Amino acid sequence: MRKIQVSNCKNNINYLLIFFIERIRRSKNEQDGRNYKCDCGKSYLSQPALTNHILAKHPERLEGQLQKGRGRPRKYPLMPNDKRKYENYFNKDGRNPIDGQYIDILSLVQDIFSFIYESPISDKLFSKPKSYKDNPILNNLVSQNTINKPKNEITCDEVFYKYLNSFMNKTNRKYFSLMVKFVLLFRECYDLSKNKGKKEEEKKAVTNTQSPEELPDFCNEFFGDFLELNDFFGINDKNDRNELVEIIQHFCNWLFKKEYTKSKLSLVS
Repeated sequence: MRKIQVSNCKNNINYLLIFFIERIRRSKNEQDGRNYKCDCGKSYLSQPALTNHILAKHPERLEGQLQKGRGRPRKYPLMPNDKRKYENYFNKDGRNPIDGQYIDILSLVQDIFSFIYESPISDKLFSKPKSYKDNPILNNLVSQNTINKPKNEITCDEVFYKYLNSFMNKTNRKYFSLMVKFVLLFRECYDLSKNKGKKEEEKKAVTNTQSPEELPDFCNEFFGDFLELNDFFGINDKNDRNELVEIIQHFCNWLFKKEYTKSKLSLVS
């Protein structure tokens, strides 16, 4: 499983991974499924568990790869930040526009609304819209509304829409559909996290009022927990999952470049 790592220009960010289902701890004596082995003989159920072991017991193996600051060190080395990757992002096969293809936004929005909000596991989501018009991002995509607000007043929902609207005409229908799915599911994950532990009557959406500054902080939680525990909401194709990681990185780079956040994100494998 790929991990996402965020670094803040001013402060190190501590991560809180929220699990939406109860997990039963396995005994150390159970060897079934422990396919991640260390040279010292220890074996683990996942790559993150093995990495934690190496960090604790064999830190010399990671010398030169980790950047340390206040608090916990990063678990994974950062990839170089290649600006050309973002400048030419939509030139890659599978992302580039298709000659003669017209994206019917209304049709696309209706398809995606059905895919997510009429899914068999849609009860795991925070919002329960009855139609795409009840979702501000989808409604804005269809209406093509213009948002002119100072950056310090813009909300998460408005940033989500501005991101999609910026690249709608730079890619093809299939890839843009994946971008929209990412934004909608990421939004749901964010609202769920912000409302965790609250009483039912106290729960409310925050993406329509909150600043986008903290959005990159939720990338690990979104990809590593929310999507995985909910079977990726039907996005079962491995290539699509890999592209989701690319879109996350592209989105966070766009947020930073547009000065909607002070956090930088790097992709690690």
